[in-house]
Amino acid sequence: MQQEIWFQKYRIVKLLGTGGTAKVYLAEHILLNSYRAIKFISKNHPLYNLQQKEAKILKNLSHSSIPIIYDIEENEKGSYIVEEYLEGDTLKDYVRIKGLLLEDNIIRFSLQLCDLIKYLHSLERPILYLDLKPENIIVAGNTLKLIDFGSAIYLDELCNQKGLCGTKGFAAPELYHRGKIDERCDVYGIGKLIYFMVAGNSFKRELTYMDYSDLRKSCSKPMVRIINKCLKYNPTQRYASVTHLSKQLSVINKKKKFQNETSQSIRFAVAGAQTRIGTTHLSIRLCRYFIHQNIKSLYQENNTSRCVETIKKRYQGLRGDNGIYIINGIPMLPNERSTNEIPLNYPVIIKDFGCLTQSNIREFLEAEVKILILGAKDWELHHSEQVLQMVAEYKDIVYLFNYVDGKQLHQLMSSMDRRICYRIPYEPDPFKQPDINCQELFQEILGLTVF
Repeated sequence: MQQEIWFQKYRIVKLLGTGGTAKVYLAEHILLNSYRAIKFISKNHPLYNLQQKEAKILKNLSHSSIPIIYDIEENEKGSYIVEEYLEGDTLKDYVRIKGLLLEDNIIRFSLQLCDLIKYLHSLERPILYLDLKPENIIVAGNTLKLIDFGSAIYLDELCNQKGLCGTKGFAAPELYHRGKIDERCDVYGIGKLIYFMVAGNSFKRELTYMDYSDLRKSCSKPMVRIINKCLKYNPTQRYASVTHLSKQLSVINKKKKFQNETSQSIRFAVAGAQTRIGTTHLSIRLCRYFIHQNIKSLYQENNTSRCVETIKKRYQGLRGDNGIYIINGIPMLPNERSTNEIPLNYPVIIKDFGCLTQSNIREFLEAEVKILILGAKDWELHHSEQVLQMVAEYKDIVYLFNYVDGKQLHQLMSSMDRRICYRIPYEPDPFKQPDINCQELFQEILGLTVF
């Protein structure tokens, strides 16, 4: 049987598959003797005009996880998108064939997805994908490729779009309940794919609350928390962006490297918008948390309060080892000691900067994890606004509020431009072993349980 020739250069080999809006064919470029995939969208399809936007979107994209678009053709029957032919299985088939994936592979694939979606979100005209599902992803070797942009849309066209759609069981619930559509929809989509790779299946319905405790047999606790955070029914409770999600995945990914390189310390910088806002209290609580996790940590006084000296005077017979005093089980280094002489056998160093100022902001920003405590009372807001201006261009700072409830935090977040914000659980004794609320806070915002 003679094979069809399309557009005088493509020999149609076979039909690869049929989707809801298109048929995909395997074709051979006659002159170049190489394979192409051709997606045909019929003009008779009711969503033909909507699907044409896929070609317009794809032709301007360039990313290793997006197939190369070689050509776009059109005739009286419909539109034809000629793109790179990918040999591999869909993620759905890949998981079915392989069974449950190792967490290392899941993290690697998840980081690739984050990198791709971050690329789409950071374009001059940001794009929301909205339909992340296993059938739309090809596993080509060790690389994921996204093959269907039929539901993607430019962010600036949302107000003109009435019929947004995605695949139920994977798409964010707000797509079907007239909620606000933004990049957190794709955060939800990535979370569903991570869940699928961990559990080997997806959800059949949307609920306002879901229990992921069953996943703990298949993946680590940090991964369960990431899935839980991504799949919050309320978008405001998810990661504010794919960048935030990617950072949490990266923390897990660095676990083995951290364990193997004990000579390197991770520095946590804690500063406040004003004096007496609780930086020392929180820093000690952080140290206690790490010690509770059997991780050596050091409290370093990077301010002029002389709190370590004051505490030390209340205990008789305290002796310093290399200038470090063990107080209530926590190693504490006074400000007078040179930072160049800190022993290297502390995997974690908590640096208490006190009030953030122009003189210490540079060192604060050099830390791997940066925490800034803000006040929310009427007499504190002026200080908070000033310090926010100082760090406005930095997106990787975690902001904590003292003495606010959930409702107040929600109101504050509306003016925080999607920064990472949490409230500090009340605990009058910083030396006390952390309760569940404190543990969950540190685990979520810092990813510390990977140590």
